[in-house]
Amino acid sequence: MFRIQRVNLALLVLAGSCVSAALCAAEPDSKWYPKSQGEMKVILTVMEPSGDASMKELYIQRLKMYRYVVGVPYEDIVWNDEQAKLAHYASLVCAKLNKLTHTPSKPAGMSDADYKLGKQGAGQSNLFQGRTHPSRCVDGWMDDSDPKNIDRVGHRRWCINPYMLKSGFGTVGRFAAMYAFDRSRKNTPDWDYVAYPARGYQPMDLFGNRHAWSVSVNPRKYAKPSKKEIKATIQPVDANLEKMGGPLKHNYFNVETSGFGSGPAIIFRPDAFSMEANARYKVTITGLKTKKKQPTKIEYLVHFVHIQDAPDSPNSRAIMTKHLRKRLDAALTIKDRPEKLERLIAFSEDRLLPSAEPALAKEAKDTIAEMLKDPKLQKERDADRRYKMVVAMEKKAGKNKRALAEVARVYRDFARVFKGTRAGARAGADFERLKDALH
Repeated sequence: MFRIQRVNLALLVLAGSCVSAALCAAEPDSKWYPKSQGEMKVILTVMEPSGDASMKELYIQRLKMYRYVVGVPYEDIVWNDEQAKLAHYASLVCAKLNKLTHTPSKPAGMSDADYKLGKQGAGQSNLFQGRTHPSRCVDGWMDDSDPKNIDRVGHRRWCINPYMLKSGFGTVGRFAAMYAFDRSRKNTPDWDYVAYPARGYQPMDLFGNRHAWSVSVNPRKYAKPSKKEIKATIQPVDANLEKMGGPLKHNYFNVETSGFGSGPAIIFRPDAFSMEANARYKVTITGLKTKKKQPTKIEYLVHFVHIQDAPDSPNSRAIMTKHLRKRLDAALTIKDRPEKLERLIAFSEDRLLPSAEPALAKEAKDTIAEMLKDPKLQKERDADRRYKMVVAMEKKAGKNKRALAEVARVYRDFARVFKGTRAGARAGADFERLKDALH
């Protein structure tokens, strides 16, 4: 699974001062590089889930990583319970049929209500069969280059659709699904095209040498492309962007114009392509027309890198502070006070907070202290702390039924003692879940 080395905190502290030639190197031309390696290293590290991350976090964070790299909105992507429910039932109906299908027939013994949800979910989700770890599933959907999918890379186009705001993930046995049809983002930033591999630096951990390359163009800016007119060229170049030999030969090419993701896609794959660190390729797509039917082209650079080996940027601390500042501001604007407290506490415990300006930690700590003067919020805080201890008990119990029965009783008693709190409600739901599982 993709892992990025921890940001060198010593170097982060030195933000604003240059300690080596590597750290002081000039930033690349923004025409070709929308993001610096230093920025990418920090942001991808921020998005790396913790060791005890939930399935929900593993899925959303992995999806965010890809979206960040290709340059579509990612920070506010959120989990949606209703969409996750549809994804769960999509997985369930596929598991019962033991096959992937977006148009499932009704499995024997499945209720009408469950089948209705499964059919709806399967028709609106990306589907996966195999080892259904959330990150592995997202990686598979972004690959999408097998013979059955390469002609449209539809799963990929849904994952990096600029208009997505919400999603949900579900898994049953060897089958998984992600809700893909969300287009609820209202204020989508202006965009020209979405390329994968991405413009500028492309982390090698987030691409494969047998992956198809794709470019989804904005249908509001471009006329529908024609396969007969489009030509995609991948030209190896050196550090000065000078040509190195001839363009790569393709072993696949297609232009797909149906409704996957955000719009039409140009899909091409180089033959005998082997990725290497610091390999650079200039991509040129000709034969395009604007909405006014004027000829135009797309040209960008792909630079493959081991992002974990990138030098820390001189302004890494500032980048980290800016990123965490947005998270703190989002928490501070929450109107529901228990939820606000919960988010602020989680922020104050973030492993990356020491890498930002100390003022952020102080602001969060002071706000929490002021909120905890309210006895109701203090009870919420106490309940949350103790609930985490019970969750740890359940993890330790594993599959031992006797131990799980004791955990269930603890959840039941906890729900009674902390009735009216969020943790109390969770404990009540956990009790019901374990009760059903043990009977």
